[in-house]
Amino acid sequence: MLTKLEIIDQILHLLHKTSIYDPEYESVATLPFEEWYIGDLSPVVRVGEQDCELAMYERGVKMLSKRTKDPDEVVFWILEDTIHTIAHLKLLQKYKVDNVTTHLKYTKDEIQEMKDMINESFLQIGGQYEEWHKAGKRKELESSNPGRNAGKCTERS
Repeated sequence: MLTKLEIIDQILHLLHKTSIYDPEYESVATLPFEEWYIGDLSPVVRVGEQDCELAMYERGVKMLSKRTKDPDEVVFWILEDTIHTIAHLKLLQKYKVDNVTTHLKYTKDEIQEMKDMINESFLQIGGQYEEWHKAGKRKELESSNPGRNAGKCTERS
């Protein structure tokens, strides 16, 4: 069984394998596990004694609530969101825009550049997480009951 801290450690370990890793972005991966966090359309993970709840809120209203006993699904879900967020932030930095007063144009080239960063990151991580990324497992996790229930998530420290 994995604890919340063990899941977070695994996520950070996998992120270290990628070329987009920067310690500045570690909070993107750890924030979803904070008890008070209900990010807008961002993954939220509640680790319980028997399983983990994967949740998502929009304007404070819970829009998704799935349960899984497979910590690998939790790791993958957070990796997907974290890597997407970091890739987007890196594009903002590269093009010197803040998406408040200045904006990315989201041209075909910019979108491809972001996709390339994301795909390269999962290639560097490899294994089942790369396979799940290619297979679109995030969509499955966010739209249907998770099918696998291998290990267990637990709140213990």
